[in-house]
This record gives sequence, structure tokens and C-alpha cells, in this order.
Amino acid sequence: MTQPPSVLILLGLAALIAAAADEIARQADRRTGWRAAGPFLLVAATPLVPNQPVLLGFSLDDVLPLFGVGLMIPLVPWRRIRDVRWQPSPGTTIAFIGIAIMISAALLSAFLNAGEPLELGRLAVRGAGRLAFLLVIVVSLAILGSTDRARTFAAYAIAGVGIFESVFGLVAYFIGLPMQAGLELARGSSVLAGAIPGRISGTIGSSPNVTGAILLMSIMVTAGLALRSSGSRARWAWWAAVVVQLAALTLTYTRVSLGLAVVALVVLVLLRSRPILLAPVGVVLGLVAIFTPTLTRFASDIPDRLALWTSAFLLMLDHPIAGVGPGRMLDAVADNPERYRATVFGQAWSTAHNTVLLAGAETGFLGALGALILNLGLTVIVIQVFLRAPKGPAGSLQVAAALGLGAFLAQGMVNNLFTVGVTGICAAFLLGTQLLDARLPEGAVDLDVDPGVDPAAAAGPPGAHPIEDPGIAADQV
Repeated sequence: MTQPPSVLILLGLAALIAAAADEIARQADRRTGWRAAGPFLLVAATPLVPNQPVLLGFSLDDVLPLFGVGLMIPLVPWRRIRDVRWQPSPGTTIAFIGIAIMISAALLSAFLNAGEPLELGRLAVRGAGRLAFLLVIVVSLAILGSTDRARTFAAYAIAGVGIFESVFGLVAYFIGLPMQAGLELARGSSVLAGAIPGRISGTIGSSPNVTGAILLMSIMVTAGLALRSSGSRARWAWWAAVVVQLAALTLTYTRVSLGLAVVALVVLVLLRSRPILLAPVGVVLGLVAIFTPTLTRFASDIPDRLALWTSAFLLMLDHPIAGVGPGRMLDAVADNPERYRATVFGQAWSTAHNTVLLAGAETGFLGALGALILNLGLTVIVIQVFLRAPKGPAGSLQVAAALGLGAFLAQGMVNNLFTVGVTGICAAFLLGTQLLDARLPEGAVDLDVDPGVDPAAAAGPPGAHPIEDPGIAADQV
């Protein structure tokens, strides 16, 4: 059996990743003349680092977002945060109330469930700390990324990460990589066992469900960029990228992600372009149906969600005030398997796979209420962006991003997504950079830092399209 890497080796890898992140951020800032470019890029690139635990809940994939947020926070004028003009949106207010309730419930749960100060700190960070981190990401991104130039840059980053993950996964699936990197072996109880080399899990190496949620969002953003492109060459290049990502998503064998992606793409194309553009999607799905056991999995693999939801609901009923503690659901189930594992719908071998029920099981009824309100607020934001987006190609990216986040919220009803670090960060990045409109008074944020770069030149000629202008070369994005 292969021994896991030692803590010292993993800490060394974390240091190397941090050093590389620092250099990447510097180069991005220098080449674009925009101080937020590096931090944006690092947060977007979170899925590219493997989910390898290191120490005290810290994982290798935490390095990039922590480093990126550390660089981003000083750029936000927090003393003038009250002057932020948010686009009138009840959804934003509802979402903020929801996450505030969730943070309060997580702190109460940590206090009541911890047996010692060290455990209190660990539970508080695991629950309230992670939620507060996501809130800081969203607010910072929304303020610093309030221009069309910033939003396009962020959309390129989302699409680029999705394309890389897809190519990596397809190579792992069809060619193979050392130590079966990029794949998760199918469980023995699944119809996929022995029929495929594995389910694509990407560079993050966590779960195909996680990779599916990330690709779901990146596919929609890429499609939005394709519909918005003015040149035929760029447009077809983006559509080719959509097909590649859709193929990789299919080979994750994540049924909900695939179904939601297809529905969202159909809605986007029917509303914003010609139905003929769906032909490549149909070809990919047809080939998949012929040459892979995807349809067999849809028809034969029995979902265990009813058992998982029942287990989580019983935990919430038995621990209504503080739950069992952030991250402790599996431990609580293992401690009393007769009550929580053996349900009338079968054995519950995993966590709730539902954002509301998981919050309720681990932080009590208050946490479940907060999660429900948060989901409601985000849904309202999605609907408002969808309805307010400009007609024609100009609004395609906004509509696509709204559909992507909406599909993510829907998948959260059958998967754990908010409490998984990488998916929560990816959703926060999409929300902050594409769906929220937060502006400080003019001149409150000065992000042009490099004296060697002319801001006017970096922005391109007047009237030209942001980021795609000749003022910023493609290799600088």
C-alpha cells in the first residue's frame, strides 16, 4: 500500500505553490496593468490544485484562494464599504441575511459542541470561518470587478480553468496518467464498475460530483462568451471549447450535472441564438450514448439520496439547537448507525447531499433556515440578472452566468457543494464577477499600479471590446 506523503513534504509543496502563485500574480498584474488581475486569476484557478489534506484542516487546494484573497483584500477600501452602491436587488439582501444566519448558527454549534478550546477553534473555522471567507470573496470580487473589462477577464479565467480540467480529464480517461490521476474508480455496487477506466475527477481529485459542478458553471460561461463573440473564428473556437467540456462532464458520470448542463445550454441557445448551434451538443451526447454506459447508469444505478436525506433530517430532529457540529455528520452517523445509517430507504453511507439538510444536521434548525434563505436570495439574483440582461449578444454572458449559478443551486439539492471548499469558491467567483453589481464612488478604487503600463493603452482603443482589444494581447489574459 502506498504511504501518504509526510506533512513536511506537503508543507513544502504548499510553499512551492505559494511561490508560484506569487510570481503568477505579479506577471498578471504587470502585463495587464491591473492590480486585481493576479488575485482574480489565483482564486479562479483553485480547482487546478489537488485536494490533499496537509495539517489541521488545511489542504493544498487552499493555497491559491488564500493567497489570492490575501492580495485582493488590501485593494478594497473597506473604510468606504458603506458607500458601495449595490444594484437595487432584494436578492442580494436576502442572500446576505441567509449567510449571516448560517455564520451565527455555525458559531453557536461550535461553541456548544466543542469539548476544548482547540476543538472550538477547529469547528469555528470549519463552519463559520469558511462561510465568512466565501462572503469576503464575493464582496471583494464584486467591488473590484465592477467594470466590463474585469468581468470579461474573469469569464476568460473561468472558461480557461474548465478547458484545462476537461483536457486533463479526457487524457486521463482515454490515455491514462500515472497513479490513475484524474480518475476515480467506480464503486463496486455501480453498473460502471469494470466497464470504464474510472470517472473523471480532474486535477482536484476530490469527487466526480465536484468536478461536474465546476464544469457545469464553466460550460455556461464559455457558451456565453461564444454567443457574445463578434468574430466567427473566436465564436467557433469557444463552441469547440464547450463541446470539449461537455464531453468531459459526461465522463464524470454525474447525472445531475449533465442533465442540468444540457437543459441550461438548450435554454441559452433558444433564447439567444439559433437552435442549429445545439447540433454539436446532440452529436456529443449521441456518441456518448453509443460508446459509454452513461444511459445504463441513468437507468440502472439506484440513487441513495432518500437514505442520505433521511439520515440528515433525523440528526436535525435529534439535535435541533446546535446540530452535531460543522463537519461532524459522518462521525455522528457512525456513532449511532442503528438510528442514522439504517434508514427505510437503505443505508446512508455519506453526508446529506443537500445544502439545506446538511446545514441543519451539522448546525441545527437555525443553520437550515439560513441555508434556505441563502438559496432563496441567490435564486432571486439569478432571476433578476436573467430578466434584466440586455437583449442580443451583449447580454449573453450575463444570461449564461445566471443559468450556470441557477444550475449550481439546483445541483446543491442533491450534492454537498457549499461546504466543499473548491465548489463554494468557484460559485463565489461566478457570483461576484458576473452577477453582482457593486460600485464605489468614482476614484475610490485605484487599481492601475504599473507605471510602465499606460492605463488607456491597456484598456484598448475607445469603443473597442474589453480584454479582446489589441491593447491587451491574448497571452496576457
